[in-house]
Amino acid sequence: MKKNIFKVVVIGDGAVGKSSITIRTCYGKFDRAYISTIGVEFGTKPYTIEGQEITMQIWDTAGQERFRFLQSAYYRGAHGALLVYDVTRMESLKKISVWIDDLMNNIDQSIPMILVGNKCDLDIVRAVPASDGDTLADTLSEQYNRVIPFYETSAKTNQNVEEVFLKLGSMMLEERLFEVEKAVEWKERAKSDWW
Repeated sequence: MKKNIFKVVVIGDGAVGKSSITIRTCYGKFDRAYISTIGVEFGTKPYTIEGQEITMQIWDTAGQERFRFLQSAYYRGAHGALLVYDVTRMESLKKISVWIDDLMNNIDQSIPMILVGNKCDLDIVRAVPASDGDTLADTLSEQYNRVIPFYETSAKTNQNVEEVFLKLGSMMLEERLFEVEKAVEWKERAKSDWW
């Protein structure tokens, strides 16, 4: 069985829970006292999706403005992205468009993306209704001409965290298979044109 390695970038404002999602996924735990990421942190997670073994290299990027100059280097070569906001902070949702623009300006082609509203366990202080996340995902899907699913997660309770990565893995595999089919088709066409 062929092993596929995919680079996944987790982007969004500082303190939206990007590191908590990454730690929950890679190490199966939640650390309430986590210190803000400086630059980038990195973890790996193996999955079997649709009979294919894959390994996700998860790049947890710093969300603070003072580290933005480092982002472009980490985006290069990404196969997928999680666009994360905090459901208790409306401003973090509004900034998703800034993050996605930054990503798109630093990669060669459009990649699978998922919009993630994190900290849904904090319903008592929720500032962003789930319907706002749905609306933004629809808007981004139309803008970038690709389906961008939306999930609400809680790294603390592990709600939907695994589902998000499985969905992204499936999307990245589908994209890779499409690229392979295009390459085979191009090669066959080149052969027939040559003879």
